[in-house]
Amino acid sequence: MLRCLVALCLAATTATAQDVARYQVEVALHWDGAEADGHPEDKHWSRLIAFAHASRFALFNDGDTASSGLALVATNGRVTVLEAELAEGRRRDRVGAQVLLPGIDAGVGRFLFEIEVTEKQRFVSFATMLAPSPDWFTGVSGVALQDEAGWRDAVSRPLWVWDAGADSGPDFEGPNIDTQPRQSVRLLTHPAFLTGTGLAPIGTVTFTRLP
Repeated sequence: MLRCLVALCLAATTATAQDVARYQVEVALHWDGAEADGHPEDKHWSRLIAFAHASRFALFNDGDTASSGLALVATNGRVTVLEAELAEGRRRDRVGAQVLLPGIDAGVGRFLFEIEVTEKQRFVSFATMLAPSPDWFTGVSGVALQDEAGWRDAVSRPLWVWDAGADSGPDFEGPNIDTQPRQSVRLLTHPAFLTGTGLAPIGTVTFTRLP
């Protein structure tokens, strides 16, 4: 009987360990466009907010309307409303671990953090405002860190500039023009981010599983 109890305890411990994973996340940003090409002089990034979540929660989707929280991150870097939305998601057991990092005072730089995910909340999303801008941001929505084979050792994604559809300002430092009704989230096609072959990513994100 004692052996059975020990075996059950070990099995439970193993299952619990497999249910949780921890990842290091590196967000490398290379917004280095020149003023001559339409980029502002004081390029920088707002605070970055990241979180783990279940499949039933989404930070943004191409073609969907941004939540009030995401719209405020994209327009002025404020995170308080998004934090309230995440708190409500956490109350419904759809949002897990959350990370908030200081902004970057340049266009080129990186965010580095660790985050815990679980089988139930195995997706990670984040956003940071490209500033100055009307309502442009970069981030990812719903990167899955677990598949049929288990926890993934490493995942990389390109980062694109998105338009939150909340401000109709045409350029980086123009006046704020509230968009009513709010438009959908879409990839930004501003000339400053177009190349001869199309849109250019603004960076990369790499998730690396920790021991």
